[in-house]
Amino acid sequence: MGLDQYLKGEIYISQDRYKDGTHSDNPEYKIISSLFGLKDLVSKDSHTGIEITFPVGYWRKANQIHNWFVQNIQNGNDNCGNYYVSRENLETLKGLCVEVLSKKDYDTAKELLPNGEGFFFGGTGFDEWYFESVEKTIEILSRCLEMPAEVSFEYQSSW
Repeated sequence: MGLDQYLKGEIYISQDRYKDGTHSDNPEYKIISSLFGLKDLVSKDSHTGIEITFPVGYWRKANQIHNWFVQNIQNGNDNCGNYYVSRENLETLKGLCVEVLSKKDYDTAKELLPNGEGFFFGGTGFDEWYFESVEKTIEILSRCLEMPAEVSFEYQSSW
């Protein structure tokens, strides 16, 4: 019980390799559809691609990170929904985390990444747990930002 947070990556793999209208079978599509047994279930006329969703980050009770997503991505709605997160959003959050971690002082942390409160959301102090979550966030976001441009991202929380 408590705040769990998930960042997911998603990529769409088309049957066709070219987006300009010309046709060539996409070898990645063939491999993935074969792995999941899709090649005999769908035809070229009925199916254009495969969406793959995969985990890229997980936090437990990192309420300052959750609060940032709620305020900046979810328009203040803390409702456990799935929300698209742009690469620019990830870069912004990473920049805030880097600044907070470089200064490690109460005023900077409170101003840039304030804690969020909620039922079983974890501590609200600016202590070692707070800064460990910030450091973990930098690691997660760095990996995400190195992924191919075709990967999109989505945030979700639960409690």
